[in-house]
Amino acid sequence: MSGVIISIINNKGGCSKTTTTCNLAHALSKKSKKILVIDNDTQCNSTSLMIKEGFANSIYHILSQNISIQTCVYLTKYRSVYCIPNDQRTAALEISLAKNLKESLFIYRDKLKKYVKDNYDFILIDNPPNLGIFVAMALYMSDFVIVPNDTGSKFSMEGLLNAVSFIDEIRNTGNPDLKFLRILITKVDKRTNASNTIIEHIKNTFTKEQVFKTIVPVNASFQQAELMDQTLIRFKSNAPGAKAYIDIADELLDILKRNKLNN
Repeated sequence: MSGVIISIINNKGGCSKTTTTCNLAHALSKKSKKILVIDNDTQCNSTSLMIKEGFANSIYHILSQNISIQTCVYLTKYRSVYCIPNDQRTAALEISLAKNLKESLFIYRDKLKKYVKDNYDFILIDNPPNLGIFVAMALYMSDFVIVPNDTGSKFSMEGLLNAVSFIDEIRNTGNPDLKFLRILITKVDKRTNASNTIIEHIKNTFTKEQVFKTIVPVNASFQQAELMDQTLIRFKSNAPGAKAYIDIADELLDILKRNKLNN
C-alpha cells in the first residue's frame, strides 16, 4: 500500500499531535518508506522539527497563489522524510477561505492529493488543535485519521469524542472514503489514577479495533528533544517514547496490510 494520507487531529491542544506526526514519520522512514509531512498548523511546530534550513514556499503559498507543489516540498533532517512547511501568515487567510467555504474545503484535495499520492508512501498531516476550516480541508483529502489522546487531562475525552464526531461529519458531507483509523493513547503515567481512569474509559467506549495496542508513555525526553528541534527517535533512540513510536509504525503497517487483504 502506498500513497496513504493520514491526518492527525484532536479538538484539544497538548495531545501530542505534532509529536506523533514527526516521530511516526521518522519511524516509518526507518521501514524503508518515503514520507511527506504536511504542516497544516499555523503554529508551525512540525516545520521546526522537520526543516533544517530556511524555506521560500509553504502552505501559505499553496493557499494564496497558483504555485507548483514541487516548489513547496523540502527534504528534512531525516532520511526519506520530506515536508511541506507552514508559516504564521497562513492564519490570516482563514477569513478569506471562510468567505468561499464550499470551494475552500476542497483546495487541498484538488491541489495536493494526486501529487502527494503519486510521490510518497505515507503522507502525515499535522493539524491545529481545533475542528476548524484547516482541519476540514485536510480531512477532505485524507484516507485515514489518527486521534492522539493524552491521559493527563480530564478534558481529553471530550476532545476525543468531538474529533470522532467530526470525522463522521466529513465522511457524510464530502469524503465518503475517510476512515477513522485508531485512537493513540499518549502521555501515559500508570502510576496516576487519572491515566488509568482515562485508559479504562477509552477501552469501555471504543472497540479494540479502534485503539492502538501501543501506548506512548510520559517521557521528559520528548520535551528535551523538541527543545533541540529533533524527533525523540533522533535525540534519544533508546528512550521509552522513541521505542513506542517504532512499535506504532509496525502496528500501523500491519493494520493497513490486513485491511488491504480484507478489502
